[in-house]
Amino acid sequence: MSIVSQDLSKPADSLTSILRLVQTDADAGMSIPAAAPSSSQDWANLIDRVRAAAHRTREVEAQAQEQEQRVHELLERVREDIKLASERVRTAETKAATVQAQAEQRIRAAEERAEAAEERARIAEDWLKQVHEAIVNEFSILTEAPSKVA
Repeated sequence: MSIVSQDLSKPADSLTSILRLVQTDADAGMSIPAAAPSSSQDWANLIDRVRAAAHRTREVEAQAQEQEQRVHELLERVREDIKLASERVRTAETKAATVQAQAEQRIRAAEERAEAAEERARIAEDWLKQVHEAIVNEFSILTEAPSKVA
């Protein structure tokens, strides 16, 4: 059902209820025989009921308009809240992407430093082996020579 048809049905529903109320009041308050002639008091009572029904209709319409205004204001606040939440989500996603990119860059830099350190350690180990071999080879000649002399 569209908003227009809902708006149109509200007054009709209210009017129907009011007319039922007037009819109920007439049935309960005044039992006028169908054949009895109408008196001026009956007409005055009817006019009073019509005025009361019109007054109640205006009150109901005013309440409906107030409620509709509150609903529109609430919807506008909800839309604003959703818009702000969406902006916060986009900002958080941007920050998360930036942090992730920085973390990946730092990880790559750390991996490169680790690889460079491993390469330096391998080179230092090779040099230590060569130094060890040189010491063993050069000093083994010295340790062998005195035993030959004796």
